[in-house]
Amino acid sequence: MQNEVIMTKRSILTVLGGLAGAMVLGPLFPSKAQAAHDPKLKEMIDKADHAGLAEYYKKQAEEARHNAAGMKDMAGEYLKKFPKNTYAKHCEKMEQRYLEQAKEFESLAEQHSKVAKGAK
Repeated sequence: MQNEVIMTKRSILTVLGGLAGAMVLGPLFPSKAQAAHDPKLKEMIDKADHAGLAEYYKKQAEEARHNAAGMKDMAGEYLKKFPKNTYAKHCEKMEQRYLEQAKEFESLAEQHSKVAKGAK
């Protein structure tokens, strides 16, 4: 009887541990493209809604610039507390990646905007 109770507790803990691990690690491994996650984006692509796509990508660029600013602020905070460490360098690299991402989104927005204007 006591062995059954121990086995049941272990089983419950194993299941809970697995669920917790999946919740923590799941978002780190996206399994599908963004279009599959955003039905509105997929619909705009399917309908060739270039004006809508231009606005969407402008918002994505704005969000990426916002994230870059956050990384810049975080780098400053790290430098205050850990001046001789490399934490700030990681934040600076991420800031640059977000800025590059913003440029790519802006380029997509411009391309779709040109097509939308030509279609009118």
